[in-house]
Amino acid sequence: MRDAGEVSRQHGAAEITRRVNLRIARQALLTRRSAAPTLRIVLNEAVVRRPVGGHHQMAEQLRHLLHASELPTVTLRVVPFSAGLHRGVMTGQFGILRFPQTGDGTDTEPPTVYADGFTGDLYLDKPDEVARYDTAFDDIWKRSLTEEATRRLLMEVAEQYEHH
Repeated sequence: MRDAGEVSRQHGAAEITRRVNLRIARQALLTRRSAAPTLRIVLNEAVVRRPVGGHHQMAEQLRHLLHASELPTVTLRVVPFSAGLHRGVMTGQFGILRFPQTGDGTDTEPPTVYADGFTGDLYLDKPDEVARYDTAFDDIWKRSLTEEATRRLLMEVAEQYEHH
């Protein structure tokens, strides 16, 4: 008979595997030949500087981000610590999903805010909710480094991890 902790660990491992596989599948969308999604991504500088998985893995991850930032449909920026308090600090991590439009320009689905929470995911699609997150994203974007400065930062930090 297994104890509750063992069952919980197995369920946790299965969920982690499922999420990793899902993320790998989503990454493949970035390089597909037709209808690749357009991504505008802003990362907090803490994501770049806080080591997770060891220095070698961090350097690899940062180089992966550098590679992704060169794709024509990806724009990647980092909001530096020097930006101070911005709306991203208040909102936590989120994504705004916009779906393809029909031939006459109508949305096939309403824009949706996705927030990955500790105890579950949150989806918001009311126009006023999406508008508030649009405003927050605009504030974060304006305070972030340019794409070129972001690439320099990622390269610099990757090299620091490699030599640590």
